[in-house]
Amino acid sequence: MTTTARGDLYAQRKGDAPRRAITAHLDTLGAMVVRRRDDGRLAVRPIGHWNARFAGGARVRVYDHDGEVAASGTLLPEKASGHVFNEAVDAQPSDWHHIALRLDVVDTSSDALEEMGIGVGSLVSVESQSELTETGFINARHLDNKAAIACVLAALRAGADVTGTRLVFSCAEELGVGMSEPLLAGIEEVLNLDIAAQGEGQQVCSDGVTIAFMDSQGPLHPVASRRLVTLCQQHAIPFTRDCFPFYYCDGDSASKAGMDLRNALACFGADASHGWERVHCDSLVALTQLVMAWLDDQV
Repeated sequence: MTTTARGDLYAQRKGDAPRRAITAHLDTLGAMVVRRRDDGRLAVRPIGHWNARFAGGARVRVYDHDGEVAASGTLLPEKASGHVFNEAVDAQPSDWHHIALRLDVVDTSSDALEEMGIGVGSLVSVESQSELTETGFINARHLDNKAAIACVLAALRAGADVTGTRLVFSCAEELGVGMSEPLLAGIEEVLNLDIAAQGEGQQVCSDGVTIAFMDSQGPLHPVASRRLVTLCQQHAIPFTRDCFPFYYCDGDSASKAGMDLRNALACFGADASHGWERVHCDSLVALTQLVMAWLDDQV
């Protein structure tokens, strides 16, 4: 396993010269402290693109300047109590300017926070608050893209052969950065794993794999994409085809930078992307099966 200066991870067999790669991004959505408010709470701004509507009620951890957990807390609307603000609670705008972080500490003075290492620039991570239902659904905040990483790890645990393949875990996809050198040096084809957002006008497979043929940058590579369809058909993996107009995957940055490679995109189907997400276990199983079939399909 190799770590880049930025913090990406990639791995391949010793002595191997892979020409293919599988990628799933490690980073997820969060926030950063931008100032202390007069009421002792903290003003924050989002990291990645998520709507403030989903921030209210989120349990979080705040990290000090050394990257250690300094305190827990809750993201709340600025006016959070109907007993205090009455109807103004419903009338306040739903945006990040009206979200405040309430720390689980007694003394929230500037000096106390400085002593704890909390201040401008402190990172805020969101608790997953995951739940597995009896019907097979996983409900959690920001399964994107922890669920896809789980599929890769499950495939490896099941004995998938990664000869000729580089495993890439990027750390800045939610920022729109994605992948470039050295992650893809020598790579010709990339299987991007990510979330497929269910909703009106989409063709997402809720219990299988969704193969994207186009995202916001344009068409994914047709040869690499059709190969995924063929593998699903050969291995009886449920799937659908779809196009995502407001979507960016890891490999897009490499293509945009002019790298000579073929991108394909396979996804697990999830509802309420970048909010309270939900995925069925069958979709994750299907994506894991496709990963294993793709690894075995040496072309």
